Amino acid sequence: MTRVEDRLSKLLHHAAAPSAPGVSFEEVARRARRRRVVQATASTSAAAALAVAVVAGSLGLVGAFGPPGSVAQGQATRFVDPNFGWSIRIPAGLSASRFQVPCRHGPVAGVRVTSFAPDLRAPSTDTTPMGWLRTFPANGVALQIWYGCWLLVSPPLRDSAFPLSPASFRRTRPYADGNEPAPRVRDIYGNGFSFIAAVWIGPHASRAERHAIWTVVRSLRFPALREGTIYPAQRARRLYGFSYDVLGPASRYPMGSVTTVPAASLPSSRSKGFYLIHAPRAFYIIDKVFQAQPPPSFKVFTCTVAFDPKRFQFFCPGTDLRWNRVGRPIGAHAGSSPYGALRLLVATVAQDGHILYMGGNTFGSIKGNPWG
Repeated sequence: MTRVEDRLSKLLHHAAAPSAPGVSFEEVARRARRRRVVQATASTSAAAALAVAVVAGSLGLVGAFGPPGSVAQGQATRFVDPNFGWSIRIPAGLSASRFQVPCRHGPVAGVRVTSFAPDLRAPSTDTTPMGWLRTFPANGVALQIWYGCWLLVSPPLRDSAFPLSPASFRRTRPYADGNEPAPRVRDIYGNGFSFIAAVWIGPHASRAERHAIWTVVRSLRFPALREGTIYPAQRARRLYGFSYDVLGPASRYPMGSVTTVPAASLPSSRSKGFYLIHAPRAFYIIDKVFQAQPPPSFKVFTCTVAFDPKRFQFFCPGTDLRWNRVGRPIGAHAGSSPYGALRLLVATVAQDGHILYMGGNTFGSIKGNPWG
């Protein structure tokens, strides 16, 4: 058998179906051409996929379109925020890119998760880069979580409940012109700080893509806290200048209790000690050291506040100064006391149940009487 006959025999063996022994030479040639087309298409697809990976790598993406060293395309991955430690799970088929831009009170930073490679070079007039939304594909989905500049807002009495529910997001106006679908947005409070999350779903997005992006939303978690530490880590404290002392779990303090927290037990030196009060509606704090400059002399008056558990009142020993459970003057100085009220500080309950205290900051998030 010649070499040509041998090659033809092998070609017939691979191209012909077992159930069709009588295959013509024309059929063999047609099948061979089809096989060459399939191989060429596969090579072209591989080259295109490589090109997408290279472009995505230049955009700083991780995950499905990741740069060298990241999780391979098609695999799930995890993003952890370097400043506050929160994390999300990114399913296969989605990619994530972190961003950080300067702002007056600390950078605006966050993560963007998409089912497509966004145009991150698109111009934006917002503090948060939103220009990429103008070319949003009709079949695309995206999620963005970001924070910064507004971190010093009054925290709620408790963190948000996790996992986040899609029903808790509210549709709002688009951030940019062009093809951007109306986003679904909500505020998030995690470990005492404020964040924003927005979800975009194109009108032709598949059910699988919709499910995938909401899966990322549900996966958002904040790190567990440890009593006697400061949150967040030093990196974020340098950037934003705010932090919390982590106290014990809320379950440790019974309803109606007043707990003395000495300065020596606090991880930071911002406080000289305080009383932690557990009211029905909130935890709040009253400083142990009281200072005032009453007229007419305006001489500084200082005292160490004591607590009378029988009357549930605070007082300055050796004086007639007394305050009720929320720090308002009572007794001889009720009403318009020249000494004023005790400073009321809000403590917030973190997502894992720990009490957080930001010393030196007076928040107004308790409206009305926390006992009523």
